[in-house]
Amino acid sequence: MRVAVAPPERRWLVGCLGALGRRQPPPAPPAGLDWALLLDDAEGEALLPAVALAASAWPAGAAPAPVRRRLGDALAASRARHLVMTRELARVLARLRRDGIAVLPLKGPVLAETVYPDPALRPFSDLDLLVRPDDRWRADAALRALGHRRVADEHSWEYDIAWDGATLYEAPGGVRVDLHWALLTEPRFAWNPAEAAGVWERAVPITVAGERALGLAREDLVLYLSAHLAVHHALAGLRSHWDVALVLRHAAGAPDWPALLARAARWRVRRALFFVLAGVEATFGPLVPPAALAALRPRGPRAAWLQALLRDADAARRARLEHLVTLLLVDRARDVGAALGRALVPPADWLRARYATGPASRPALYWAHARRLGGVLGGTTGEVLRRP
Repeated sequence: MRVAVAPPERRWLVGCLGALGRRQPPPAPPAGLDWALLLDDAEGEALLPAVALAASAWPAGAAPAPVRRRLGDALAASRARHLVMTRELARVLARLRRDGIAVLPLKGPVLAETVYPDPALRPFSDLDLLVRPDDRWRADAALRALGHRRVADEHSWEYDIAWDGATLYEAPGGVRVDLHWALLTEPRFAWNPAEAAGVWERAVPITVAGERALGLAREDLVLYLSAHLAVHHALAGLRSHWDVALVLRHAAGAPDWPALLARAARWRVRRALFFVLAGVEATFGPLVPPAALAALRPRGPRAAWLQALLRDADAARRARLEHLVTLLLVDRARDVGAALGRALVPPADWLRARYATGPASRPALYWAHARRLGGVLGGTTGEVLRRP
């Protein structure tokens, strides 16, 4: 059973993150802190390195020696992991540039090196790279030329390259590359990817892992991080909310809020943006103008249902409700039916790529899909009916 994090531990953890983000001294740990509970919570949120950096400012004796050792080990391991990951990232970026393939590194390494107070505070488990859709086959060839092998996770590479928006590779040293040609890859979420393709025209030059690359413009970065957190992680994750807070607080000045809101409407991710910004503001604010939240605030029964679910759901429960959360996040009600239709009755070619391991009749493919949908619907319904 998941042990709920006691409010004092979580409040103090959030206070440390806020202080680090503002480049201010973190608060000293209060008396009576449950260290085991705090460290387990921080580890589950991939925030142990941040607590370790905060600990370096504490007075002697503020934490037990075993706690300091665990935090020191976590920070050292994160620094070492960052070096390993960015060394491989530099190798990949150099190869893609040599092959004339434009690439946008996403999330972990870019955030670590641009908005975090110390790169080691932003752990990441793989390298997320965005290429243009037409370049995905050339990027595949470049990665394999570097010794990366294709990794079959939930689907085959053939399925990913034809029907998905991302696929996975692994370098000889174990570093994984998640190659994307779409910013969001959740088929149940109806949005406007054609509008999002404009990120390439607004991309800005950056240096990451010592290599030249392109980065998302700031407003696009806020939109992408928010949509990814909402759609792919059911709005769960303190570190992901801190990512957005750090981007909003970055020294480059305030984002262009009118442009950000207008772009969210064109991408059709206004609901995702609202719920993430509301969470960021409640946890790390003030960062978001009240007028921006008021303009984004959704209305109607779907919004009310989602708000009720979020009030009652911890991270584990949100993950179990991810299919429902995704549909409730769709901006336009008329798009929900279309998304459900595609999920319930996908094309036969999609079914063949998704389920067939050999010759299979169309009825057999639809039956395999129906069994999978039955499990998803049953699990989601049971979770909705269960009292939190």
